[in-house]
Amino acid sequence: MTEESSLLPVTKPSSNPYSTALAYSGKLGNGLMALQVGLVLVFLFATTYPDADDYSPAEYYIWKDIMAMLLIGFGFLMTFLKQYGLGAVGFTMLLTVMSMQLNIVIELIMRVIYGFITSTEMKDTSFPMPIGMSTIIDSQFSAATLLISFGAIIGRASPYQMLVMTVSQSFFYAFNKVFIVFGILAAEDVGGTMTIHMFGAYFGLAASMAMGASPPEKGSPEADKVSDLFAMIGTTVLWIFWPSFVGATETGTAVNEMRCTTNTIISLMASTGVSFWASQKLCKGKFDPVHIANSTLAGGVAIGSTARLNMGPGVAAVIGMMSGIVSVYGYVYSSPALEEVGIFDTCGVGNLHGLPSLIGGLASVAIVAMDPTAEFLNHNAYLQPFMQLLGVILTVVISATSGYATGVFMKSPTVVPSKNDSPVVYEDEVYWHAEYFE
Repeated sequence: MTEESSLLPVTKPSSNPYSTALAYSGKLGNGLMALQVGLVLVFLFATTYPDADDYSPAEYYIWKDIMAMLLIGFGFLMTFLKQYGLGAVGFTMLLTVMSMQLNIVIELIMRVIYGFITSTEMKDTSFPMPIGMSTIIDSQFSAATLLISFGAIIGRASPYQMLVMTVSQSFFYAFNKVFIVFGILAAEDVGGTMTIHMFGAYFGLAASMAMGASPPEKGSPEADKVSDLFAMIGTTVLWIFWPSFVGATETGTAVNEMRCTTNTIISLMASTGVSFWASQKLCKGKFDPVHIANSTLAGGVAIGSTARLNMGPGVAAVIGMMSGIVSVYGYVYSSPALEEVGIFDTCGVGNLHGLPSLIGGLASVAIVAMDPTAEFLNHNAYLQPFMQLLGVILTVVISATSGYATGVFMKSPTVVPSKNDSPVVYEDEVYWHAEYFE
């Protein structure tokens, strides 16, 4: 544990908490407006619509499902912080829309660069850049990655620090996805186990490590029965729509969509069942709401790399069981261990997204060999497993390295106005104005 925290040291605002908030949110307002204006200019002069024949109503339904996951699912899952409900839901909305807009631009640019360097024909790389539903759905994946990272530092980082993380992660996420996992390696990861969950978790944990953990005596995340109940609402929404997330890119191929949907549901059911078992086992015969709100979703995280492979529902169930058990045990044993080395994970993203994504990514090394003739695999039965393993290794390395560098910048004087006049952590009152705060 570091002697001095770089994550908004917890000192009660003196006489007017809004003056402190202004110091932190003033830069946010200017930076947010500059970024939004810049994005609008790009949309005005560098984008167009794709061919209408490329549009499918199914994509819009997928978009709605994923948007419900992002705004309601992720947002309410993080309302377990009883004094930070507005921040959990409100900042989730802000970060989601900014990440989506950034990704539309940055990922298309990355595709152009990669196509130019490798002389590869890439999708949607003409100019003006075509923005259709597939591009917007891709941007939702980027937003999901950001919200996972957000979960590691929620309540402790200022809105401006979050905006800085949004911009930085947008570049590194697109680089890892376009250049590494789907580019050089041509790995299989239809549901984002590596590119979304693994990247988001270890980026957020590394950023949290770089920024420092808030000492317990200066404040800690607190929950109550009502906040835990709202978090369960988020869990329910995520659980219902997760199959749409995993199969979002497969709406044009019935067999692939069927496998994605079926395997995800089976894996989620298995992780849910074992999460209740493991929670009761480790909590003296009772259930911990943190475990039930999070670990029940671990099957959806782990199944992403193998969801469209012809592996059989039984294998999907095994992956779900393994991820659920590891997730619950992670909350009990891994989280305290991380805090001992100065990594404070507010929402436990390492347990919900990090550990299950490692299970799913490593499982894909073996499972791709079970369906070697799948037309969407890019290598033979000997090389594809090796590429899956490299995908796991490089994603962890790139996400952790870029996340740590981003965290270092987020705590720098350029971003943090003053360490001597810092607001309370885990408190909506610091950044939100309402009569019930007065």
